[in-house]
Amino acid sequence: MTVEMQPISHNQPISVEEFDALPVDNSLIYEIENGLLLVNARPAPPHSRAIVRLAAQINAQLPAEWEALPELEAELPVGDSQRRVPDLVIAPDEVDEQTRVRSDQIALAIEIASSGESALRDYSMKSSEYAANGIAHYWVIDLLDVEHAAVGLTIFVLGDNGRYTIQPRVTGTVRVDEPFPLVIDLDALSTKRKTEG
Repeated sequence: MTVEMQPISHNQPISVEEFDALPVDNSLIYEIENGLLLVNARPAPPHSRAIVRLAAQINAQLPAEWEALPELEAELPVGDSQRRVPDLVIAPDEVDEQTRVRSDQIALAIEIASSGESALRDYSMKSSEYAANGIAHYWVIDLLDVEHAAVGLTIFVLGDNGRYTIQPRVTGTVRVDEPFPLVIDLDALSTKRKTEG
């Protein structure tokens, strides 16, 4: 017997079971935040551009069995925000056979902060949630004011105490050793594509 679910609207309580039973809707992004349904619009072009460009940079440098994947739904079993959609995750190939990525499979979660509201969520709420779920590496890339300030990266690294150590914001071309050796050109994330003419 099939039971038809009544629609659950934004900011209404939702269980993981109800969330997982929602029909597929690629026009919006759905998450669980503190036990409530969070519904967000798809990213604006500057945000999308940054995700696509960052994924391309990272994928060109990763070992063959790992991949940077955009907007993959993540299972976070610890806490009240059990379904999140990071802008980008680095995960192993095996996630191809899964509906969503588990937190223990995420080598790096990345969020792009492009508004004040997303910055608050990314720097504060999601950092606490990702740390509680053992995601060892987390980045926030801010596009908050690219007309007047360079694109910035803040790196969070999980310590033995289960909390993130936050490194100072960096700009320009960044080299990291963990979770993989990577060189990231942050300025290229926001620059419009040049065409010959």
